Amino acid sequence: MQIIDIIVIGSTVMLILGVIVILLVMLQQKQVIQHKLVIRDKDLQLQRERLIAVLQGQEQERKRIAEDLHDEVGAQLSVLKLNIGGLQPLLKTENGEAERLKETKDFTDIIIQQLRFISQSLHPQALENLGLAHALDSFCNLMNKNKQVKITFKTADNGQQVDKEKALNVYRVVQELINNILKHAQATEVLITYQTTPAQLTIAVEDDGNGQLLSSLETSRKKTGSLGLKNIESRLNIIGGKINFTTGTPKGTIATISLENYQAPTQNS
Repeated sequence: MQIIDIIVIGSTVMLILGVIVILLVMLQQKQVIQHKLVIRDKDLQLQRERLIAVLQGQEQERKRIAEDLHDEVGAQLSVLKLNIGGLQPLLKTENGEAERLKETKDFTDIIIQQLRFISQSLHPQALENLGLAHALDSFCNLMNKNKQVKITFKTADNGQQVDKEKALNVYRVVQELINNILKHAQATEVLITYQTTPAQLTIAVEDDGNGQLLSSLETSRKKTGSLGLKNIESRLNIIGGKINFTTGTPKGTIATISLENYQAPTQNS
């Protein structure tokens, strides 16, 4: 065997060994990357499960407080209102006692209404009994009683029932948007449009304010103890939803929530 043949064979062997080494290194790197992806996915899943547990705990506590307010405090205030009403015929009108008692009764009415609003905000009973569309309509009616802003609710619902967990998270997102509109957008009117198709649920929240809704949500994200956009994104991530912000015409902001596969399980069977 000639020297040149030995060199060729040796070079070929070295090249093959080099290729094998490179392939082994690439394979190892791929395994490392896959392992890191698995760990990341497990971490994300764990974070998601923790977030779901926290939100479920919050909702359970809200429900308990709402029920206590409605059943205990609300019932006691209703009895107080009846007692005041029973005293009115017994009082004289000359010294203003009847008028003062009427003012007290009217003030009790206001407290009862505010208590109902707080109870509804904490736990929307209509959501469990009538579904998401009716719950949002009821929420708008309650907000309109405060006369801070006129909220109009329009629906083009096809009758599909929304999964309860997804409905609750969407409801909270709309609630968070309205709260931020009231605080920061300086709006006079808000339009909520509710639409469903067999494939997708879409809710648009449009205000005629100063266009600062998104920036206010972004600012609140940076504040300690403030949820805002982070809360909205977290809830939508849990249920696979999305939100998109666009500039309104001629002013204001349009926040569009979209959610696929929103139906209750019984509707999918």
